[in-house]
Amino acid sequence: MARKPMQKRRKAAQKASTDTRWRSERYLAFVRPLSCCVCDGQAHSAHHVIGIWHASGMGLKAPDSLAMPVCDGPGGCHQAIHASPEMQARQPWWLTHTINRGLDHFTDEPIVGALADALEFIAAKEDAHG
Repeated sequence: MARKPMQKRRKAAQKASTDTRWRSERYLAFVRPLSCCVCDGQAHSAHHVIGIWHASGMGLKAPDSLAMPVCDGPGGCHQAIHASPEMQARQPWWLTHTINRGLDHFTDEPIVGALADALEFIAAKEDAHG
């Protein structure tokens, strides 16, 4: 009996169509060149919050409004955040700082609205936690 060829999964295409989290390449382009929120060196990427608030998970990236600038590469801060629960716990402060810089930079919707919502979300989560 001949086997049918396996079809490639189209998870990414399906996910993109059902993901309602706020996405903005324009905001991420603003975040990437900022100084690394951890070491103040040259950042290379926009790191989305992990490990707290159930904002992300396996195969689920947090909204772009919950992104911060980090340096990449071996031994870089990006890798360190993923490996360290202590560093993950500092993300609210780094995010707040990044979002406030975004609010100083942008004046147009929907970016301003998404960033204001993110600040409220962080404050509510931190108030409930602390």
